[in-house]
Amino acid sequence: METVSLASAFAPHIVAVVGVALAIMADAFGRRALAVFGASAGLAGGAVVAGIAHGRPAAISGDLAVSGAGFSVVSAVVLGLAAVVVIGSLGWLRSTPSGGGLAALAAVVAIAAAAIAQGADLLVLLISLEAMAVGGYALVWSARTEASTEAALKFFVQGAVATSLFVLGLAILFGMYGASTSYVWLRAGMAGMTAPPVTTAFVLIAVALAYKLGAFPFHSWAPDAFESAPPHASALLAGIPKLAVVVALMFLFTRAVFPYIDPTIALWVFGALAVASMAFGVFGGLAQRSYTRMLAYSGIAQVGYALVAPALGAPAMMAVAVLLIAYAAAAAVAYLIAGYVRSVRPEWDGTIAGLAGVGRSHPLAGAALVVAMFSLVGMPLTAGFWGKFLVFGMAVSAGFWWLALVGVLASVVSFGYYGAVLKAAYFEGADPGGQGAADSPAPETTPDVPAVTAACVLTLVLLGIGVAPLFIGLRWVATLLSFA
Repeated sequence: METVSLASAFAPHIVAVVGVALAIMADAFGRRALAVFGASAGLAGGAVVAGIAHGRPAAISGDLAVSGAGFSVVSAVVLGLAAVVVIGSLGWLRSTPSGGGLAALAAVVAIAAAAIAQGADLLVLLISLEAMAVGGYALVWSARTEASTEAALKFFVQGAVATSLFVLGLAILFGMYGASTSYVWLRAGMAGMTAPPVTTAFVLIAVALAYKLGAFPFHSWAPDAFESAPPHASALLAGIPKLAVVVALMFLFTRAVFPYIDPTIALWVFGALAVASMAFGVFGGLAQRSYTRMLAYSGIAQVGYALVAPALGAPAMMAVAVLLIAYAAAAAVAYLIAGYVRSVRPEWDGTIAGLAGVGRSHPLAGAALVVAMFSLVGMPLTAGFWGKFLVFGMAVSAGFWWLALVGVLASVVSFGYYGAVLKAAYFEGADPGGQGAADSPAPETTPDVPAVTAACVLTLVLLGIGVAPLFIGLRWVATLLSFA
């Protein structure tokens, strides 16, 4: 890889940080709406700068970060999606006393996620992971209920365990192989050296990242966190961190560590995590009655689909990026709609059954919900279909048909809980929460218009990505998300 200046690599993050500063200043003067607009404008500006950089080949900056090509595209998606979610959370943030600060905090989480996706140094990766995690703990706690406090504490404790494992793996690699934690130096130091210490470090770091992703059996923080956090916070935390962490995992293990590890070990570690996460996520989701808790279990299954890619190696990096971009957008829509429903049905108890009739009484929200559920399943004409098609297709081509088979079966089973949402939204007539018939006049409420607007924008993106390959093929995806 060629090299570029650090300022060039981190330009998107710098632009986004300016937005954070504006949000903090506006919040200091009690201007919550201005704070939200400042944070989202900074994120959108950072996304534009990152998108401009995608035209150049991937390049290392100061042995610390990689930018250009697919890395900049992922960074642009992370920042752009976060901008849409933050502006879609305007209604919630304006009504929350700490709304301006939460907008700035959400932007910090997104900036850290973008840095994770572009990291080329273990220390940079660790710092970015912790910045994202600390922001995540605070966003989960921001509901300020007993359940959210308990969930945030569980999230924190398990995150600390993951961090300790990562630090131990980093110490092994640094102590054995290099004078630096940069991937470039570690790779040079590992050449010709013995494999067992690399394998130990590989397992430790892989487990630490599995914690951050919420993969089974390191998932126990996720259902409580996503159920008790404000839906708008979950819209940010559900997919964006997963996209960033999996891209970082792929880059680390395919460019720095994988060449010195027995491929069989990597296959079975990631393959086992993938199969276990898919199975646990879909069957756990079937048992849920809470809408947001079901989405949390759905996220565990989606992590399982994504972890098929590291088992296949570097060629699958583009495929998993498509899969997780689609998931991040669809999950954001699903949680934003939860925020919207809570605004129009204040007594909603959070259950799937409580969504009865919402598709008929609120057509835009219902349409967005349909597209999100279909994309999460992987139905044709949605972005989620192409993500799963690429990942499972590569698994079959590589001879690992059993991974693809488990993924397809898990997707089929998952329609049980996604279909339950659609059944309630369109085919159930009354809200069991006691709000009367879905088609009868609703009590006077204040609809969360920003949330449903943002959800509709992301819905168009999901449909656009799903339909475009029918006319122009998939070559543009390979070009846009090339990580070479």
